[in-house]
Amino acid sequence: MNLKTLATDQEELSNFVKRYDEPQDIGTVVTGVDVSYSDSIAFGCAVVSDITTREIIYSTTVTSGIESEYIPGFFQLREGPILIKLLQRLKVPSGIVLIDGNGILHPRRFGLASYVGLTMNLQTVGVAKKLMLGELGVRSGNTADIIHEDELLGRALWMNKKRPIYISIGHRVSLETAVQIVRNSCIEGYPEVLRQAHRLSRELLDDRED
Repeated sequence: MNLKTLATDQEELSNFVKRYDEPQDIGTVVTGVDVSYSDSIAFGCAVVSDITTREIIYSTTVTSGIESEYIPGFFQLREGPILIKLLQRLKVPSGIVLIDGNGILHPRRFGLASYVGLTMNLQTVGVAKKLMLGELGVRSGNTADIIHEDELLGRALWMNKKRPIYISIGHRVSLETAVQIVRNSCIEGYPEVLRQAHRLSRELLDDRED
C-alpha cells in the first residue's frame, strides 16, 4: 500500500467534491450510518428518518470483513467499503447521509464523508466528535467556523453546554445546509439518526460476542 499515491489520489478526487446543494430542495429525509468493530468483523447500520417527525422510516445492517487497518488520514480504506455496502442495501431514498467522520475537514480535503458521497453520488455530511485539524474562529451563538490554512472547512456546533460536534461538507451539500440538517437532527446534543445507528451496530457486535 503506497500512502503517497493514495494521498495524491485524495487530492485529485477532492476537486470533484461539490460544495453546494444539489438538488436545491434538500427535503426532510436524513440517514445516519455507523460501524462497530470486533477484531476482524465490521458491523454497520443505517437508520433513515424524517427530521420533521423524528420517525424512523427504515433501517438496515451489514456484516463484513475488515479490508484495512486504521490509518490516520485514510479512514476511507477501512470504513468506506463497509458504508458503501450498507447504503447499497437501502430500500428507501437516503436523503442526506450523516457520516461519523469528516468530509472536506481533512488534510487533503477528502475525508470519509466525501469519499462515500463522491463514490455513490449521494449528498453527505461529515459529523465528527473530535477536531481533526484547523482552528476555531470566534464563536457566534452556538457555532464557530473551522479554519485551516485560511480556508473555511467546517463549523463547530454546540447543541449542549459540554462540547461541540464538528460538521463538514461531504458532497453535494453546502456548509449552511449541513449545519441546518445536523442541528435539526439533534436530540440531547447529537444527531439522533447517528445515535440510533451506533446503538444498533453495537447490538450486532454484542450479540456476536455473546
